[in-house]
Amino acid sequence: MGSSFFVSADQPNGAFWPFSTDQLTDAVTRLWPGSTIGGMRNGVLEMDIHVDDRTLPFDWNTAYQVLRFPDQDPLAAPARIVHRLLREVAPDAPAVWWTEYDATMEPIDLSPDPEEFLRAFVG
Repeated sequence: MGSSFFVSADQPNGAFWPFSTDQLTDAVTRLWPGSTIGGMRNGVLEMDIHVDDRTLPFDWNTAYQVLRFPDQDPLAAPARIVHRLLREVAPDAPAVWWTEYDATMEPIDLSPDPEEFLRAFVG
């Protein structure tokens, strides 16, 4: 706990996100009604995604096109958000995730069943 997870297109292998910041935020508010998009600070857009009875903090670095969320318990809820969001806005873009404490990039499985993806985050 106390660290962060990062998600991006697999940039080292030439991948890029096919969506704009506006398309990302539109998807967030459409998929999770009640979510709020905050202001931009130093190129980072804050998002509070409302799921069930929880509000989960995410942010989007517009310059580097990296999604970040803090480590939290249980980790399944933010992992499900990432899976659903990427399936919506970038289903065919090769993507990776890594942690703040271990910058080893791991591929993201965006298959229709989120269980493989969840196992990568939750274990």
